[in-house]
Amino acid sequence: MKEFEPSSNFVARVMEDVRDYEGTRKMKAPLGKRLLSSRTLRFVFTSGAAFLGILNLIWLYFSVLSPVVCR
Repeated sequence: MKEFEPSSNFVARVMEDVRDYEGTRKMKAPLGKRLLSSRTLRFVFTSGAAFLGILNLIWLYFSVLSPVVCR
């Protein structure tokens, strides 16, 4: 039996074909997952939530506690 001798670029060519095939098979991650993986966007969400929480505490003070103190 004769031994098989691959061409010099055989491995590179096959690996390129495999990468192309896997690229077509991969599905993109959902938009929400891609957005939440961004460190900057997570920081913005956290800062916005903290700001809204502080505003809510101020609103609570002025609507519930402040009228009681004024009487």
